[in-house]
Amino acid sequence: MSDGKRILVFHRNSLFRDCLASFLSKDRGYDAQAIDHWQTDQASELLESTADLVILDLGLPDNMAVDITRAVKDGGLDTRILILVPDDRQQLIECIAEGAQGCILERSTLDELEQAMAKLSCGEIYCCPEIMGTVFSELANCSGLNVPKQTPIPKERRLTAREQEVLQLLDKRMSNKEIASELNVSLFTVKNHVRSILEKLNVESRIDAPEVARQE
Repeated sequence: MSDGKRILVFHRNSLFRDCLASFLSKDRGYDAQAIDHWQTDQASELLESTADLVILDLGLPDNMAVDITRAVKDGGLDTRILILVPDDRQQLIECIAEGAQGCILERSTLDELEQAMAKLSCGEIYCCPEIMGTVFSELANCSGLNVPKQTPIPKERRLTAREQEVLQLLDKRMSNKEIASELNVSLFTVKNHVRSILEKLNVESRIDAPEVARQE
């Protein structure tokens, strides 16, 4: 998607937004710029320009995520909007209603971010599976339908961030040795992570683990 395409990064954490913009510019070839949302004049001016993608933190204060999404929509721009969703998902549906085309968890990996960006660049929409249940529940509530809400996964069965990374590599059919090399950890560490994943997902096969995780 790069080809010098212009990206604006809005995030409440200045270190996060600066690092993400720097990574996208230096490592991926985008024209990425970190935006301080408190500088409203700068933000308004940039939103009126021809950005290809806005990466937008749902956790911005004072309902800013919705306001920024609405500003892009009202401006009639072709800018695509990808929402970074924290654990608190208030205003997500409102942002989608205002025209946001994608959403991923704030704690997603860079690979997942780039996958979502690629989808939006092709004119598609993207919503990671963990958020999909929230979206449908909220839409059901808005329409008055009585749809069962998702049952939260017990804490003892939740995968850690590292286990999620290992699970993604299992989904690619990588061996323990390949995973250890990819993550720059020991083979012993990888074996422990795989064992923990299988126990938490209650499966016997590493091949079945990714599919079971997606279903849950």
